[in-house]
Amino acid sequence: AEISKIDSKHLVVVVMLVVVAWELLKRLFVWLGGGATLPLPLLLASPAEFQDLQVPPEPHVEIALHPPQGLHHSNPTEPWPYESENTTGSYMFFHPATGPNTKEGPDGFDYAEYFRGKSRMWEMRVTKQAQKVVVAGIKQAIGGLYHSAGDDPGRTNEEVELPVCVLPLWAYDQFIVTPEGEEPPRLWDENFGTFGHKRYKRVAEYAAEIRELQRNLSVGPTYTFSFWGNSRFLDVLNWMVIGLPIVTPIGFNKFAGRPPVHVVLYSLKKDPRNPRHLRSRKTYYFRGAVWSSQHRPERRYMELLTGQLSKDEEKVEEGTPSKPKSMRRRFNGFVQRNFTDACTGRTRESQ
Repeated sequence: AEISKIDSKHLVVVVMLVVVAWELLKRLFVWLGGGATLPLPLLLASPAEFQDLQVPPEPHVEIALHPPQGLHHSNPTEPWPYESENTTGSYMFFHPATGPNTKEGPDGFDYAEYFRGKSRMWEMRVTKQAQKVVVAGIKQAIGGLYHSAGDDPGRTNEEVELPVCVLPLWAYDQFIVTPEGEEPPRLWDENFGTFGHKRYKRVAEYAAEIRELQRNLSVGPTYTFSFWGNSRFLDVLNWMVIGLPIVTPIGFNKFAGRPPVHVVLYSLKKDPRNPRHLRSRKTYYFRGAVWSSQHRPERRYMELLTGQLSKDEEKVEEGTPSKPKSMRRRFNGFVQRNFTDACTGRTRESQ
């Protein structure tokens, strides 16, 4: 169906249901065939490992950007700056307050009051100042939905595609273009929701505006994006998928693998002979590893992600493919473990 005939909320539900159904059928097929599971890192965390972290004591979301820029957290008192070889900017990830230390943002922005009466469970806002390579790349980034469970690295010597679930740029719920020389809106501005272009109840018009953005993208202006559309289904704080008939609630680990989940923005070099989203074809503009403070990776891996630990020092052991088991053991493993690679990878590598 055309975008104009699809309500954005229903689109998200349909996409997620299709992905879940496909992954369940695929894992069932692998189980019946006695196939091995992909390697899974041992990333079990103990709360005692994190008592010294400079983060709010209440439940919150933690983010580690790439290249590493330390440990960021949700509901900040100031937007977090970020910088990559292709873009610079700032961002905020925020949700309803979970205690006194997560209640107030920049200039007294009240996180609890902002979410009052809203169905969204969180929101992310990000500004980007583009370089030439970004302009060229994002002009090719407007595309359709794409999902892949990834390639089994044990079955090929070539570059493998990582597990991935991709949405096009019109999946952002709002965008704002600030001309060069003008000050972009503050990410915490109380009138932020009235600025720029929004998708809500105007999907077809918004898709046309995204296409116009694509055509006019240039170096100089500041681009601001906001995203919350699927937040009502993703309870990141409790690491749960919710709100989908029949299949939820379900622990996010069983749906998307163990933390972290990698949230990225990239463009893809065109190759008509190979539609796969290989890393060698990607140009990244934003890369972040995300997890809940209540469901963390183990400390050593967190230090690697945040830049406190170099790759040369990294010693986290990898799991090995499982061997064929009895029917009973395979059934137990299927129920307990095998629903873990939908949408995001069971590999520690980011998308």
